[in-house]
Amino acid sequence: MLRVARCVVSPTLALRLHHRVYRPLHLRSLTSSSSTSHWLQTSASSRTDYANVTSSVPHSRTFSVATATKDETAAPQSVTWPPDLAKRVHRRMRNFPRNYEVKALVVEAGLNAAEWTLAASTFRKSFLSSPSQYFEDQAELLAFGRANRYLPTDEDDANALSLQQLTDLRLPHEMYPFATAMKRKIVYHEGPTNSGKTYEALERLKQAGEDGGIYCGPLRLLALEIYERMNSDGLYTSLVTGQEKKIMPHSTHVSCTVEMANINRPWDVAVIDEIQLIGDPQRGWAWTRALFGLQAKEIHVCGSGEAVHLVKKFAETSGDEFELRSYERRSPLEISSTHLNNYSEIRPGDCVVAFSRRDIFQIKRDIEIKTGEKCCIIYGQLPPETRSQQARLFNERDNDYNILVASDAIGMGLNLNIKRIVFATVKKWSGNSGGMIDIPPSLAKQIAGRAGRYGSDYASGVATCLLKEDLEYLKESYDEVPTPLTSAGLFPSSDQMEEFAKQLPGIGDLADLVDKYVMLARLDGDYFMCNHQDMKNAATLLRDAELSLSDRFTFCMAPVSLRNPLARKVFLEYARAHSLGQSVKLDIYLPKYPPRTAEALGDVEIKAKIIDLYLWLSFRFSDTFAENDLALELKARVLELVEQGLVNTTYNRDEIKTRWSPGAANAPRRGQFDRSRFQKQKNGSRDNQRKNWRNDKLEGRERESTAFGQIADANSDNGTTVLSVQGSSDDADDVKKSWFARIFGS
Repeated sequence: MLRVARCVVSPTLALRLHHRVYRPLHLRSLTSSSSTSHWLQTSASSRTDYANVTSSVPHSRTFSVATATKDETAAPQSVTWPPDLAKRVHRRMRNFPRNYEVKALVVEAGLNAAEWTLAASTFRKSFLSSPSQYFEDQAELLAFGRANRYLPTDEDDANALSLQQLTDLRLPHEMYPFATAMKRKIVYHEGPTNSGKTYEALERLKQAGEDGGIYCGPLRLLALEIYERMNSDGLYTSLVTGQEKKIMPHSTHVSCTVEMANINRPWDVAVIDEIQLIGDPQRGWAWTRALFGLQAKEIHVCGSGEAVHLVKKFAETSGDEFELRSYERRSPLEISSTHLNNYSEIRPGDCVVAFSRRDIFQIKRDIEIKTGEKCCIIYGQLPPETRSQQARLFNERDNDYNILVASDAIGMGLNLNIKRIVFATVKKWSGNSGGMIDIPPSLAKQIAGRAGRYGSDYASGVATCLLKEDLEYLKESYDEVPTPLTSAGLFPSSDQMEEFAKQLPGIGDLADLVDKYVMLARLDGDYFMCNHQDMKNAATLLRDAELSLSDRFTFCMAPVSLRNPLARKVFLEYARAHSLGQSVKLDIYLPKYPPRTAEALGDVEIKAKIIDLYLWLSFRFSDTFAENDLALELKARVLELVEQGLVNTTYNRDEIKTRWSPGAANAPRRGQFDRSRFQKQKNGSRDNQRKNWRNDKLEGRERESTAFGQIADANSDNGTTVLSVQGSSDDADDVKKSWFARIFGS
């Protein structure tokens, strides 16, 4: 006779079987003397009833039921719970009495709460402590565990193994088998700013063989500069960035941003610039991917000394040859012993560095007022093309723009004729810590090194500060030995996330998938997971858009600032239109006239970024983002507006001195209400202010009528209002403007 429990695969099923079979046999007596295990035993005649029950039990998993009878006198085999299975079963049995289906069966059986509590507790203890009462051998117990998902099935084992492989990032070079199979040579060009390290690497790039060469830079500006330089030297070179592609016929070389590096074809020579950014918290993964994935016979990496040890270690891990070439600065650089007192001491050839857009415009205004010199400005929010234009304007000596006000955007990517670097401050806002922090010593050294570039108009460079307390920090930063990098950034690709999602079909949201991937990722001390908060924010915004996982991942990698309301709105509209398969229109309004204030210029800069976003998406979804030509036209127009807006924000000292002087062109005219006088009246009551305001209006009208003569009636001729004015010509112009304003309301 078989024990019924041998066929039972869930506690719910056991209880229901008990109710169907044993209830007529004095069910209530189970709670008194006999063991609860007895009510799970029955004769072979009950198997028919069991078969009927199993077909009606919801949420139960069954396995094949043996029909043969076995000798009950045979010696029982040792049956024990494996530790992992015991924990899962114990956790499940703890919730068993509270199951709503079980409670319904308890009510049906007529048990009260006390009887059920005692019966459930007795059964749980017996089931966990003496599994041999319910299973004939260990194989049957394991089959029970697998059938109820207490133990992983073969399919679960395969999924778990696949998840382990996908999230095992301890040896990332193994993800690039074609590059690993090559015998590569990695040459590290180490040196400070203005040491010629990149020049030497580019000279080797020009000598690349039939497989050609590739340059991978950190900025679009650098990629564009190398593209123009290589073509001017007679080497057919294509340009590939996120927002722009210029494919030259028969090109042998490619200049690209590091994220766009092609790792799917062989190269003769590759150059990876600013390799120390492999430790960047946001973009470090792109340098790691290029270093491990480029199929190049020679890889020349350029940068400061922080990453030498790390790159050498990676070369040894992947079996590549490593060579170090060190360079010294070509022109001397001096840290001044004195600070500047104010901006009146700024001279032509100086570059003043600040770290916020607002400060840059304020400093520009102060310098132009105090020195009479015009300033160029460069900061990160400007389009790269405008930054390049401002750099050319500053470098040329046949104009009046002799001073540069810039952010840390000049740290790389621009060749500038700078005599002296002046730090307006050495502190910048940190979004993470929520306060002002000192800039990293490496950044201070890199910016200071832009002074006195080799081959420029100045044979040496100087760096100083506006404030005395900042000068000490600058000296310490310049003398500080750089701290070696200890880890490189990693981040999963779109293909990896798709494979990961297949193993977790229950998670459909990309933000949750990324969190799960980061949680399961296995890393050692040589790598870290790059910051993915921006991607999560974008994924949360696009949660309701019906996008495939691949498209959603691509959208979340797009260059968009979600902090700006307009950019956020347009980004969401683009994603929704693409999800519906609609043609996405580049519907953006550009002002007719160039901006005249820094605030209006900022609005145009945001629209330039939206056009860049459209171009970026058009290279990835050409079917829906089809207005590429229109985007390029609008991009040219918006660049004109930005460049002219920078000119409009230039202050002329002579004009500023006479701005509100008596008789100035922009001084209040006769008969015009002097609002500044009204606003400055802080003494006296509000009634007196209103009285003065009425007097101003009355006096103005009286002066206007007596001083300028009489004004003829306004006659309408073909819809045009004509004014006839008697009096002097100068006064007549003023009167015309005044009466036009009264007639047309403007």
